[in-house]
Amino acid sequence: MKTKISIVFSFLFFSTQLIFSQINGKIIDKDINAPLEYATAALYKINTELVTGVVTNTEGEFSLENIKPGNYYLEASFMGYTSYKSATISVNKKGQAINLGVIKLTLGSQLNEVLLKAERSAVVHKIDRQVFDTKKYQNAEGGNAVDVIKNLPSVTVDGQGEISVRGSKGFTVLVNGKPTQGDAASILAQLPANALETVELITAPSAKYDPEGKGGDFKY
Repeated sequence: MKTKISIVFSFLFFSTQLIFSQINGKIIDKDINAPLEYATAALYKINTELVTGVVTNTEGEFSLENIKPGNYYLEASFMGYTSYKSATISVNKKGQAINLGVIKLTLGSQLNEVLLKAERSAVVHKIDRQVFDTKKYQNAEGGNAVDVIKNLPSVTVDGQGEISVRGSKGFTVLVNGKPTQGDAASILAQLPANALETVELITAPSAKYDPEGKGGDFKY
């Protein structure tokens, strides 16, 4: 049975805006200058590793948040249109706001055959959480749960295996919704990466979660 991890946070969010950066932009149809709703904006590291992605709103706007310093590129795409790939985007300081402006997509050539392939997104954004598909983080293959979560945005693991999320180190660990006892890092280290199905980053926890974990909760 696959395991699900949830990280539930209860600390204030204004501090994260000071630590991490964000990248904004707008995607439109080049020919008629109309916004493209539900277009995809995906951010990659220079080594082609997916970092995060979102879909545009009704105005064609998108915002990628909690971006750590580093070099990235952005791909904008929409079904039937030619994809766009940006030049290198350098995030070199904390709290940086980068606006890519208007990205114009052009309708692709007419095709005689269309092949549709459904693929699960690396991250799904919900009202109260972000759900990460662990299979998208191939560099954690053969490792454990710690190797998976240290590749997630906003999550860091130090040399002693201690986990912190957005600078906070207090959280509760849950496995398949049930609270666990003991050291969180040790528990995560015992779970093989291939046994994980998802990792959930819950930013607006409900009352059913124990508020004792100030930094957040890991739910497996």
